[in-house]
Amino acid sequence: MKHAQSGQTLVVFTIVSAFILLATIALVGNTQVLFVNANRADAAALLAAQAGASAIDPGALYQNRIALNSGAAIRLCGEAGRQAPFVISVDCAVDATTNTVTATVVEQVQMPIPLWSGFETVRATRTARPAYGGTTGGFQSG
Repeated sequence: MKHAQSGQTLVVFTIVSAFILLATIALVGNTQVLFVNANRADAAALLAAQAGASAIDPGALYQNRIALNSGAAIRLCGEAGRQAPFVISVDCAVDATTNTVTATVVEQVQMPIPLWSGFETVRATRTARPAYGGTTGGFQSG
């Protein structure tokens, strides 16, 4: 009797180890996909904020100041943010007092190995200000 049952522990240990290894592989694969898509969302948010911040109001330049055209900034921000894959929403806001554009990009990413759900949401927010050069002209923010 003892000889017939000698491999039971080894079989159970092998099966449990195989499940632990598969779960670890699934977790690592999903985490890698989330990191890649978090970087994509961050890059899309940065691009959107910079595109919005490029909408400098030309009329303000004649008054020797830098100001954003809010409507154009929001439009450019939204168009640029939607260029990335898997983007489900882009929220752009312009703060006229600080001359900043804030872009929030939300992506929905399909997991390669669905452990708890098939899709995960990744969100990134970036802020940008207008870039202008030159020391002549005396431009002042605001």
